[in-house]
Amino acid sequence: MKFISTLLLFIAPVALSLPTSVTTDVTVVEEAIEARQCYSTCGSTCYTANQVTTARNAGYSYYQKGTATGGYPHTYNNYEGFTFLVAGPYQEFPLKTSGTFTGSTPGADRVIFNTKGQRAGEITHTGASGNNFVACSGW
Repeated sequence: MKFISTLLLFIAPVALSLPTSVTTDVTVVEEAIEARQCYSTCGSTCYTANQVTTARNAGYSYYQKGTATGGYPHTYNNYEGFTFLVAGPYQEFPLKTSGTFTGSTPGADRVIFNTKGQRAGEITHTGASGNNFVACSGW
């Protein structure tokens, strides 16, 4: 019995000094890594899920209001024949790595969504011939 009491005297302070937020710290790190991961890659440009969602939400908001910024969103006719995640009709809106498209130069990348606001996929002019599009990875 004396041995157990002595052992507890040494173990208890060590156990009490162990961090109690290991799970929280791991969760925070996992969330940070996930936020930086490529949800969709257009050419060599990586977009996070948040960036794609932000662009889709902005485009859909303009669509619902019947307004546009710099000509977007506008109808996407799918001349290339992509098989999207959801049924059309489709709208396209520029993707940006920082912020939201506000009417400046749209760049090569687009998020496609249907008129219900559902994400259909992402496309890019990068690597396509002429004014055509190719699919981005991620859908």
